[in-house]
Amino acid sequence: MSTEEINDLSSPPVLHFLSKTSPTKLDDDDEQTKQSSVIEKTHENDTTKERITTVSHSRRVHFPTDDSQLRHYSSTSNPFSNRQLFSLGAILQRYRATCQRLQIRPLNCLLDQLSSMDDGRKSFIDRIDCLKIINEKLDLKQIEAIEEILSFCRFHTLDFDSSTIDESAFIQLFDILEYYESCTHISFSNNRSINYQGYQALTKYLRRTNSLERLDMNSMRFDESNIVTFTRSLRLSTTLYELHVESCQLNGRVLQKFIEHLRSCVSLRELYLCDNRRFRFAFRFLCNSFVSLRSSSSRFSTDK
Repeated sequence: MSTEEINDLSSPPVLHFLSKTSPTKLDDDDEQTKQSSVIEKTHENDTTKERITTVSHSRRVHFPTDDSQLRHYSSTSNPFSNRQLFSLGAILQRYRATCQRLQIRPLNCLLDQLSSMDDGRKSFIDRIDCLKIINEKLDLKQIEAIEEILSFCRFHTLDFDSSTIDESAFIQLFDILEYYESCTHISFSNNRSINYQGYQALTKYLRRTNSLERLDMNSMRFDESNIVTFTRSLRLSTTLYELHVESCQLNGRVLQKFIEHLRSCVSLRELYLCDNRRFRFAFRFLCNSFVSLRSSSSRFSTDK
């Protein structure tokens, strides 16, 4: 026998039988059935949509004009109503620990005030008179450490007079003041470091705060760009009623833009303009514009 014949005998042929109900054929049939059902359902949905959108009559919703159908209402709860009250000693310890964690030097003015001020609070909502951070250089880490104080204690006045605050620190500070409603009176007098982004952060704060009533911006140097941003921010406030812009040397176009935008401040009641001797020519116009939009209780304070 030849070699080819031997190889043919060693590998006998294998027969494959295909039944009438082949699995492969069933799979193909199932896929076709599924596709056809999906197409039918899609067609039914499209038809339903057409029927809904092409109704012959108009559909209207009517609400009652009074509260006769009102059954229940609820108001947003104060997130700080049940906040735990910490003593000033405990707050001072937390401030020191935060400064140690951030590897910065604690501010001596804060250490002295927290260790000596009177604490008559009975809850977190009660406020202490004043916290002064004067003539200090504040960066982002210092503001983060100060947040440890403001998150557990509220004040009537926060005084940042003559302090230098960088751009990112200003933005962070206003976010903290807004969230904790930290003060009703804030002073940035003699602060020459505030720039365009700082005024934008102030605008956002004045628009959202529900607690600020007085703002001091004495001895500031305004130009045409930042005076517009500053006065526009005043228009957005609903609680600010007292503004101090003393010794700011308002004159020329800066004074003109200040007057134009100040007329739209709906909440402002008291305006202090002492030691702005260069704007005497515009004082009468400013008073008429201001009083025309205010009640008789509005008050001005100017230099004689």
